[in-house]
Amino acid sequence: MKVNENKIELPEGAGENTAAATYLTRDPDDIVTIASLFKALWVLLFALALSGGINTFLIFRKADRIVIDRSSGRVVELNNRDYGSTETVSIAPDNPTSTDKKYLVKEFLTSLYEVEQTTREVQVNKLLRMLDPDLSMAMANRLKQNGVLAAEKSESVNSSWELQDLSVDETDPYILRAIGTRKIRRKAAGQDVEESIQLKCKFLLKDSPSTPTRNDNNLRTGFTILRFRVEPVNGKTVSPITLIGDAEETSSANNSVSDATGGN
Repeated sequence: MKVNENKIELPEGAGENTAAATYLTRDPDDIVTIASLFKALWVLLFALALSGGINTFLIFRKADRIVIDRSSGRVVELNNRDYGSTETVSIAPDNPTSTDKKYLVKEFLTSLYEVEQTTREVQVNKLLRMLDPDLSMAMANRLKQNGVLAAEKSESVNSSWELQDLSVDETDPYILRAIGTRKIRRKAAGQDVEESIQLKCKFLLKDSPSTPTRNDNNLRTGFTILRFRVEPVNGKTVSPITLIGDAEETSSANNSVSDATGGN
């Protein structure tokens, strides 16, 4: 009997009309087809496992990075491997510095005090994004309630801002102090009026608890403005926000934003 043949035992009397025993044979092509399908299945499972492993590796690995100094054409870093530094570029772990803090404050003051009617709305949106969400909402509400922007438009206000000094507090690296002069040109009673006021400003910044979050809102600095106060050099408080830990009474927080933006 062949290997692929199965013998069928017939009950007594059943073979009277059968001349000989009947054998059922499995088609050899079926065996070859099933074996081929099993091989293809194993190949498919291996390819699927390999693809899953590669995708997992690509998801969790650090992205390749190539840094080229465009002034000299030298490669400073390739595939996350440091190749040193050049005269104009150096590679280091991301750690926001005082330069980032100063840049944020400088751009905030410029957006707040430099007024050009054609770009004023864009500048206001920009400065609001630099603020901590709670402070941003409070300042937006005050600008709306006090009609500062509408008054600037009706009086055709144009102003310039000159930053004279900007420094980080020696006792607290998150506090910055600035001083500058704002020159305002506006129309009052049909007459062109020019005003100049020197302001001193104090800012309290905030960063992320763990790693710096750099985005377009904070100008890629990793910081936001948590509190700020603005005063004329004569010392009169005119800002709607009081810094945490300041000695002034918190009632000064109720002063109008219109005063803080130059007393339009």
